[in-house]
Amino acid sequence: MQADHIAERIEFTLEDGINPVDLEELFPPKKPFPQRELIEAGEKGIYDQVQVDSQVEVQFVERRLRPDTKVLFYFKFPPAFKAHFPKVIGNYNPDWGIVRYDETGKVILQLTRETKGTQDETKLQFPQEKRKIECAHKFFNALHLDYRHITANTPAWWLPDDVQQPYLEV
Repeated sequence: MQADHIAERIEFTLEDGINPVDLEELFPPKKPFPQRELIEAGEKGIYDQVQVDSQVEVQFVERRLRPDTKVLFYFKFPPAFKAHFPKVIGNYNPDWGIVRYDETGKVILQLTRETKGTQDETKLQFPQEKRKIECAHKFFNALHLDYRHITANTPAWWLPDDVQQPYLEV
């Protein structure tokens, strides 16, 4: 399939002169959301409540982000934030941006996590999800940002993908 071929071979490079992102537009002081999509963010959310799109995201916030004493703050990427991929793959909106202390106490500013119900990309609901995740790895790697596809139950979810970890699917 053409989309798989493109996703397997796509490369990203940084260019000078990239237009800056308007952070006020992406993260305004107040954001309207339908009430059914919001849960309490806890002390570490950049807003009092955080938008969630699935039960997996609810579990990730409740089991991983809120109780983790090393998380400084986190946010859900707003729908307006898109990584522009070829049309056959589709633009990509990642789930989570996280600032956390690492094991040595150093602040890690570059954690981007995508939460799904499974880490087995062949079992994702839609084929384009696998392609978007594959492209997102390459996109964030080019930006020198740590990107990882996880579940709400992934142990050591903060570690990079290339660190060997036990696999736990609950």
